[in-house]
Order: sequence, then C-alpha cells, then structure tokens
Amino acid sequence: MNVIDNSRNPSSTALLLFFCRYHVPLLSKLYRLLHNSDIYCNLKGRDIHMPHPYGIIIHSHTVIGHHVTIMQQVTLGGSKLGINEAPVIEDYVYIGAGAKVLGKIRIGHHAIVGANAVVTRDVPAGATVVGANRIIKTAARSER
Repeated sequence: MNVIDNSRNPSSTALLLFFCRYHVPLLSKLYRLLHNSDIYCNLKGRDIHMPHPYGIIIHSHTVIGHHVTIMQQVTLGGSKLGINEAPVIEDYVYIGAGAKVLGKIRIGHHAIVGANAVVTRDVPAGATVVGANRIIKTAARSER
C-alpha cells in the first residue's frame, strides 16, 4: 500500500527555505523577491511546512518550533514600531492563510490560528483563534 507523505514541502518552498537558512548573497534576496516573502528568522533545524510560500513575512526575532505549518500571506512580526519584539510559535502549530500574529506573544503547542485571524495576545496550548483575538478553547486532544 502506498502512503502519501503530506509533510513534504513543494520544491518552491524547499528552495525558499534553503535560501532563508543559508544566506546566499544575491540569490537569496532575488528568490525572496520572487515569492514576495521576507523571512529573516533562524530556521535551521526546524521542520516547517509552507504549502504556498507566497507573501509570508517573518520577523528576525521570531522563534518557531518544530512541525509548524504556515500558509500564504501570513505575518509574524512586531506590534510597535522601533521595538524588536516578536512572537514565539511553539511546536505543532497551524497558522492559516492571511493570519497576523503580532507582538511579543506565545502561541501554545497544537494551537490553530484561523485564516485572516489577528492575534495580539497569548494563545494557550490546544486552542483555536479566529477573527480578532477570539480564542476558542478546545477539548484536550486524545493521542492515538
């Protein structure tokens, strides 16, 4: 029986992540420009899934955990001009298309940030965020 591995990034994402991890002087900037992406945080050793890597902005001080999925048009950045504060994204987090995660906040393990959500406060582990800071608590996950 064939099992499809959905955790693999498309080749365009793999190339983008390569250029973000290993700053090749001119090619890195050109490839980021092609994808309209600004990714400057440390991604070495991280398993990040970006199915559609277009328009993604990640602040240089953002901390991203393992097995994080980031969809297109996501912004992970600061909330105050001139202050270098950025979010901490823990393991197994899903960030939907167009979501904005702003400021010095923490997104907990297994949390889900819905499409076009705006998050400016901490999100507990296992919770779902929709709209503007509307946190929906979820039942404890059962491990199978």
